[in-house]
Amino acid sequence: MARVVIAGAGSLGTALAKRLEGKHEVRLAKAELTSLPSTEIALAGAQTVVHLSRAASPVARLPRASTADLDLLIADTLARATKLVGATHLIHFASGADDARIALLERSGATLSVIRGGGVEALEEAIDTPGNKDGTPHAPSERDANKPPRFGTCSVQRYKRPSGWKAIDLARAYFRWLPSDVPMVRTTELNGVFTIYTAGVRTLVLRLVHGRSSEDLAWFEIADGALRAAKQPSDDARLEFRVLLDGTTALAAMIDFAPSLPFFIYRFTQAAMHERVMRRFGDWLSTQTGAPPA
Repeated sequence: MARVVIAGAGSLGTALAKRLEGKHEVRLAKAELTSLPSTEIALAGAQTVVHLSRAASPVARLPRASTADLDLLIADTLARATKLVGATHLIHFASGADDARIALLERSGATLSVIRGGGVEALEEAIDTPGNKDGTPHAPSERDANKPPRFGTCSVQRYKRPSGWKAIDLARAYFRWLPSDVPMVRTTELNGVFTIYTAGVRTLVLRLVHGRSSEDLAWFEIADGALRAAKQPSDDARLEFRVLLDGTTALAAMIDFAPSLPFFIYRFTQAAMHERVMRRFGDWLSTQTGAPPA
């Protein structure tokens, strides 16, 4: 009997859990799978992790992220959490022959089984006898499930990581670069707290959360500011800079941020500006070839 955690609670995950009842100790991971702390807690005690999750559409009330980028963020999170909890077997239901998530999941430290079809039966066989399986295509249902959006906002941008840059280097470079790109903006840093001023108004205050950050992850709580709603939707609302496990890719993600503006106004003002600024930051980042800024 194995301790199995299924990441992805759509119809396929639910059917697999029912099929494994009495044969294995099984549970569905109830976690926000873009969040490393939440995912680590959800996978605690697992020997086998089954990865069925896909980026659902719509993922947020205001999505500014491609499903491909969000899938990479989820896969990176799951691989890191699998390693942190010491699971020995990771089963991944692949999507096509060129599933970019596999390269990240291979770095989990666990034996990786890639399932390319066959549904519940192939997944059950992989749990009992680790190995790659082929079969009749049967895509996981997470993307097609009719679920309400999980986030208020979800903005994810993918960049090529400058060689040797850590996540905090990306974050500091962003805050230092920002005033050069956006008129009337200045930024300050004090003891891991970054403050953005626009035309003299303190618009955002972002606090680096050391307990949720690492060399590959800079996690910023959106703590205050005129652009932030008084009440944030969850403890996982954040701006995050991450270096993926492939070592060459970086992501910047703003997830579940609640703006002070009404959403119908925020969509066409602050959100649109954030997306353009992050895209231009990526253009600037692509020109950086040396060591990160001191």
